[in-house]
Amino acid sequence: MLGNRGKSALLLSAVALPLLVAGCSSAATDTPPADNSGAEWLNVDAGQATPSAVTRYGTASPTPELTLPTLPPTTSPTATASPTCTPAPRGAGVINGLDVVPGRTSAVVTFYNPGGADIVDYKLTAANQDLRVGEQEDVGWTTVTPNGCGDLSASVTGLTPGTHYVFSVDVRRKHVTSQEGTYTTTVARSEVVSTTS
Repeated sequence: MLGNRGKSALLLSAVALPLLVAGCSSAATDTPPADNSGAEWLNVDAGQATPSAVTRYGTASPTPELTLPTLPPTTSPTATASPTCTPAPRGAGVINGLDVVPGRTSAVVTFYNPGGADIVDYKLTAANQDLRVGEQEDVGWTTVTPNGCGDLSASVTGLTPGTHYVFSVDVRRKHVTSQEGTYTTTVARSEVVSTTS
């Protein structure tokens, strides 16, 4: 005697098996003949091996011969190499060559610009590292537009005397592939630097 599971399995196989078999069979259907006029077509019989392509122009050659025209020599302007920039050595503890000389309410930040047509500008800021209750200090951003490659320096102002800061440099670049919009990434950061009192 079959239980509920056995009856379900028997019913499922009785319904599913004919559907599977019917789905795998290939019944001939009446389809109108294809219009082969115009562009080249590859005629293939379904289920038959096709040793070579047959087009309306005849059998395709397995190794077509290609003859290229000979062009006269041309003269083109020689490309001039862009200047090679080597970053200046920085002290220990800096990330990607960011150097900071602090003053009382400002600091001079020097960083390396590798150059490139995709660089729009650099944005510099300082983040206060001293623990404070309430609203945090906002130094804002200093924008530097590069020209060529090599070291760039800029002053970050609005700092508080005797305060610890971490300075950061972000680069804004054009998207190379889509030619639309820009994106920003952090490229340099200092260790903790204190302004003078």
